[in-house]
Amino acid sequence: MRVLVCGSEGSLMQAVIPKLLRDKHVVYGVDNLCRYGERLGIAGNDYEFRKCDLTDRPSVNALVKSIKPDLIIQAAARIYGVGGFNMYCADILGEDLALHNNVLKAAVDYNVPKVVYTSSSMVYENCQGTVKEDDINEVTAPHTEYGLSKFVGERMSIAFEKQYGVAYTIWRPFNILTPYEKSEGTQGVSHVFADFMNEIIVKRSNVVPMLGDGEQIRCFTWIDEVAEAIATHSFSAKTNGHAFNLGNHEPITMIELAKKIRSIAANEFGCT
Repeated sequence: MRVLVCGSEGSLMQAVIPKLLRDKHVVYGVDNLCRYGERLGIAGNDYEFRKCDLTDRPSVNALVKSIKPDLIIQAAARIYGVGGFNMYCADILGEDLALHNNVLKAAVDYNVPKVVYTSSSMVYENCQGTVKEDDINEVTAPHTEYGLSKFVGERMSIAFEKQYGVAYTIWRPFNILTPYEKSEGTQGVSHVFADFMNEIIVKRSNVVPMLGDGEQIRCFTWIDEVAEAIATHSFSAKTNGHAFNLGNHEPITMIELAKKIRSIAANEFGCT
């Protein structure tokens, strides 16, 4: 199939693209390179890349019209750690929803049968107890603009299926662990793992700064496992109209995580 990957130069899609190519799909990547200003280059050069601002509807229309994809994987978004969510909150809420709407509109106009949406576990940030994966109506709206953007993005995908018949699958990754993200210096702009690695291994800090009291819990998921699910099952009609959580059940506090990294770093790199 001809697959258009939106947000192709982010670390997750850089892990997805080689798996799409492995399965003989023809891949087109699009990204505005707003995070790092350049392509990561992890996925190689066996796909066609186009730089484009997806918040500009005419540009999106021209892109989809020229490629004529059989499937769109919509993973374009501003992704940061907890600090970055607050620092860029207006851009996240406004631009991420605008670009998702533009991609869905272009899918309608140019007869793309399915748009896969990469959401986030952040849709659950205000939930208490157990919620069904498939019923976003049972989820309490998130407080953060990033979580809210994903919450509304899911509803937008569902609405376009109801009104226009554009099929969807929603993937919700949980705290992806990737070797490709680097700390950006300001605490919390990157995700916690990159920040901790920078403090403990690169800077060799005796005291590791944390957001909050360090008792907050996360479940980390290896990037290739998430990428395999997206690359393999996005094409299946069995996933149409469903949302899937991609994560594990091994919770860890941030204090415990820092201690584990420090212990491994002491053995491998002599960090104390």
